[in-house]
Amino acid sequence: MTQHADVTTDTPHRAGRAAARIPAAARGGAAAGALAALALVLAACGSSASSSATTSPSANRGAGATTTGGSTTTATVKTASTSQGTVLVNSSGMALYTYGPDHGAAQSTCTGTCIQAWPPLTVPAGTTPTPGAGVTGTLGTSRQSNGSLQVTYNGNLLYTFLSDPSPGQVTGNGVGGFSVAKVAAGSSSGSATTASSGGPASTTTTASSGYRY
Repeated sequence: MTQHADVTTDTPHRAGRAAARIPAAARGGAAAGALAALALVLAACGSSASSSATTSPSANRGAGATTTGGSTTTATVKTASTSQGTVLVNSSGMALYTYGPDHGAAQSTCTGTCIQAWPPLTVPAGTTPTPGAGVTGTLGTSRQSNGSLQVTYNGNLLYTFLSDPSPGQVTGNGVGGFSVAKVAAGSSSGSATTASSGGPASTTTTASSGYRY
């Protein structure tokens, strides 16, 4: 009877020790699970950062553009070789023309259906035209009656021709008083100021041999 009492008394102690071991094991498993989860999160963050770094470059690349100090600038007027020799073209490579009746005036005399077929070369307000490689002479702007700033070359207003099929084509040369614009020989590049509506073309020329259309 005494031994039976000892067995029954010792059993609860063993059960208590077993019960104490179970929470400790559970706590160890939970800690291991938390560490594994943390490792997965860190791995996912590293993968996301790597993916972002590989997809971000070359976002601002563009044909015909030059980057200086983080900004991209595209030449307003460039040169191109054509059947008429080296001529002036816009940033898209389309030939530029001058209009004989303008005679170097600040205000365009091409209006109505004329201006629809021969769109003027313009720049946004507050900007100045930028010359590309090989462009000598003076680029400027002349404010038109509609408020737009039309680009000038050596004081002559510049136009494009809507019917030119592709860059480098000069099908408008000699049509309706228009002539393809060519680089003036013996000139060096210069800057120009804006001519106000109704006033004469105002330019600041560094060197010029004059421009003939």
